[in-house]
Amino acid sequence: MGYTHFWKIHKEIPLESFKKIQSAAIAFAELSDTHLEISLNTHPLHLSLSLNGVVGHETFYLTPKETNFDCCKTAMKPYDEVVVATLNYAGKFEVFEWWSDGDKQDHHKAINLYGREAIYTCVGQEGGFEQGYRGVRNGTK
Repeated sequence: MGYTHFWKIHKEIPLESFKKIQSAAIAFAELSDTHLEISLNTHPLHLSLSLNGVVGHETFYLTPKETNFDCCKTAMKPYDEVVVATLNYAGKFEVFEWWSDGDKQDHHKAINLYGREAIYTCVGQEGGFEQGYRGVRNGTK
C-alpha cells in the first residue's frame, strides 16, 4: 500500500521556471533527512529532474514538456516527502497541476519541508488514478 502522485503539464514549463523547480528539489532534499539520489539535466533542450530513494523505489521523473498525464508511485517510502514537496512547489506555476491518492494530512512532512509560507497546491485526492484518467479521457484534465 502506498501513494501514487499524478500530474499534468498544460503547456511546456518555461526554462527559468523549470530551473526553479530543479533548485527547489535540491533544497528539499537537503532539508530532508532521507537518503535519495537526485539527477538533473540543465541543458535547455533536455531539461529533466529525477528523484529516487534507495534501490527498489520508483523514480520520480519530471521534464518541462507538456503532458496530459504522468505519475509516480512512491509507496510511502521516505523519499515521498521530497517528491511531494517538489510537486507542491511546481503546483504554484499555472501550467502545472498535481493530485494524489494521499491527502493533505498524509503530505504534512512534505509541506513542512516547503516552509511556513507553503500553499498546498494539490488539486485533490478523490479517486487518485481514476480521477486523473477520467479527466484525461474526457478532456477535462
